[in-house]
Amino acid sequence: MQPPNPDKTMFVDENGCLAERVTIQDGMDVVVHYDNVPESDITVVDGIRVTTPLRTVIDIAEQVDAADFERIVRDCLDRRLFTVEAALHRIRQPDMAGRRGARTLLAVLEQR
Repeated sequence: MQPPNPDKTMFVDENGCLAERVTIQDGMDVVVHYDNVPESDITVVDGIRVTTPLRTVIDIAEQVDAADFERIVRDCLDRRLFTVEAALHRIRQPDMAGRRGARTLLAVLEQR
């Protein structure tokens, strides 16, 4: 997958969501992804709302190398950040149907 065109600030990301490249302090670029995230995919860490490990894994699946992604999934399972059963349940939900990252995670889990 090629990175977004640096000349464009708005684009569609790997999961089909609107995203925007924003320059913040010191000229550093960050990418902001716009998506409807259900409360079930949100947790709080040190008082900050963040996506759950499972949702994060789904969202990054198409942005990392396949071998790295398999290692990330294995690490999450070994650390019990989520279970295979929980992952399968979540990726079978209707809002995950068109998400490429959910399909990628399913393929990795089926190999286990």
